[in-house]
Amino acid sequence: MKIPLNMGDGGNTTAAQKTQALGRLIKAAREGDWDAKSNLARQFTPLLTSLAEKRSSDIGEINNLIEAGKKGLYRAAKKSKAHAPADRFQIFALDFIEREMARVQGGGGGLLSRLFGG
Repeated sequence: MKIPLNMGDGGNTTAAQKTQALGRLIKAAREGDWDAKSNLARQFTPLLTSLAEKRSSDIGEINNLIEAGKKGLYRAAKKSKAHAPADRFQIFALDFIEREMARVQGGGGGLLSRLFGG
């Protein structure tokens, strides 16, 4: 399930503009810009919250899972290729986010290892 990212525009921008803005955020986060990392985490908060709530009902654990998801998101931004399309970043980042959340819960790998084993 792909959760749409709220780019905070009030609905006035096109999908291409949102993709370009996300691409700029990813690039800046890859280069270590803390503001970009914060904005990237803000954009992915609905996804992180949804994934955390599916894993637990305890508020404290949900918060820990969201923080772990942010760490996975930052790692995905750092590992993403400069030429990769920004509109595919959510799918790319999902494995990193899931892997960090699973690590916090004492589990194994991320989404891809759950799907394909290993």
